[in-house]
Amino acid sequence: MLSTVAMRTYHLHEANQALPQVRRLAGQIVELSGQLDELTDQVRIAEYRMRRPAAGADERDRFEESTAALRGAEEDLVAALAGLEALGVQLKDPRIGLVDFLSYREGELIELCWQLGEDRVAHWHRIGEGYPGRKPV
Repeated sequence: MLSTVAMRTYHLHEANQALPQVRRLAGQIVELSGQLDELTDQVRIAEYRMRRPAAGADERDRFEESTAALRGAEEDLVAALAGLEALGVQLKDPRIGLVDFLSYREGELIELCWQLGEDRVAHWHRIGEGYPGRKPV
């Protein structure tokens, strides 16, 4: 299903006002993104053990538990991503919580840039420049 969220632009003070919610969502995304590889490995190991000829109910239970944990993490990640999308905030790197807020600077469409761990939105870059092009506001 394609999203129909309209493009939203932010003034600097609006981006900073949205930051508590963005910080919470970005933190969830970073945490969950970091868990997915480990949870996927746990499912694969549990499936392997469950399919062995000598496997019993314990192995099936472990497989079902690990599958449910992975599915729950995936659903939570999708919800956090949807929360950012609803705010009109663009996720740039889920592993470090890097996001951009579309904005205007002297009539040019730019991106205000924020990363999890920073106190406030204090950087910007031109569209396409990305993180290496960050400049102080």
